[in-house]
Amino acid sequence: MNCLTTTLKPFVAGALVALGALCCQGAQAEDAVVVRIGFAAPLTGPSAADGKEMENAARLAIEDANERHPKIVDRAVSFELVPLDDQADPRVASQVAQRFADMSVAGVVGHFNSGCSIAASNVYDDAHIAEVSPSSTSATYTLRGKKSSFRVVGQDAVAGAELGRYIVEDLQAKRVAIIDDRTDFGAGLADRVNDFITRRHVAIVAREYVTDKTVDYSAVLTRIRSQSADVVVFGGFDAQAGQIVRRMRSLGMSATLAGEGFNNNTFLNLARGDGEGTVTVQPGLPSDKMPAKDFPSRYEARFKAKLEGFQGPYAYDATSVIVQAVLAAQSAKAVDVLQAVRKTSMGGLTGPIAFDANGDLAVSPYTVYRLTGDRWVDAKVFVAHGK
Repeated sequence: MNCLTTTLKPFVAGALVALGALCCQGAQAEDAVVVRIGFAAPLTGPSAADGKEMENAARLAIEDANERHPKIVDRAVSFELVPLDDQADPRVASQVAQRFADMSVAGVVGHFNSGCSIAASNVYDDAHIAEVSPSSTSATYTLRGKKSSFRVVGQDAVAGAELGRYIVEDLQAKRVAIIDDRTDFGAGLADRVNDFITRRHVAIVAREYVTDKTVDYSAVLTRIRSQSADVVVFGGFDAQAGQIVRRMRSLGMSATLAGEGFNNNTFLNLARGDGEGTVTVQPGLPSDKMPAKDFPSRYEARFKAKLEGFQGPYAYDATSVIVQAVLAAQSAKAVDVLQAVRKTSMGGLTGPIAFDANGDLAVSPYTVYRLTGDRWVDAKVFVAHGK
């Protein structure tokens, strides 16, 4: 009897210690502050691949942040990404923004499309929620006086002018045709190219319009062919650009296609070998010149897929801006986070990040690429300074 009692005493004591430790862990878990960060992009439809890639990159930023065991006023913090599908539709984007406002998120990474970012910015501004876009390049986005609109990528006012400069000075074009898809992004780029080329007294031989849903470009390109254009500028997205260059070649057109954001595998896959010589401008440095050269390999190891578009590192950086703002403000309240975002000064995967008075990057690099075989070769890199 005494032996049994002696044996049980250490067991009971050990069990009590273990139970106490579990209770403490439970209390700590309950004390952790969950900070929700919204993510908005097209997760269905033609741009779903871009949206999903951005979501993955944002999620990787969240995971990296949590591994650093962040704290707010000595309380453990767990960041959580909340992805919503805006379907690349400005009307839906506004509804998504309202849902985020109702959730009291700390900030929002998004949107992908400029039209969606612009439409949603009204809601975010009213709710004092920082909207940090990884990819919306329309100049209009940050020129509407909204104090909650930011982006970690360059904008079309500069990209369009520099693309126009390259067309005139490097390609030495004499006859230029312009097509745009009537989106904020596409029309904005086309207008900037048009303005620069016109100032340089180069002939604009055609100005044509499609939509971002157009699939048959025969009529538009036939009209352009009759004008003997040596460069065709397309203000629109990569998937349609790939289809346009294929149709150009099938119509016997030798003109160079030019635009923004075509430097990816989406264009290559859809152009099917017909894109040789295509020129594209892209905000940001070439991937091999970015500070974090290991990001593609880290992304592939985590998600078992290669990066196809350019937006991944920018989505990571946009997420990191909000994470850092939360920690700098020592608050998960959107209004406090917004104030901290305005004061951002950090090194990102894509380069230094700080914002000017409009919410644009204070210093923003741009690269002009030309397609040679199946490789996008960086032909020129330049830097613009914000206001």
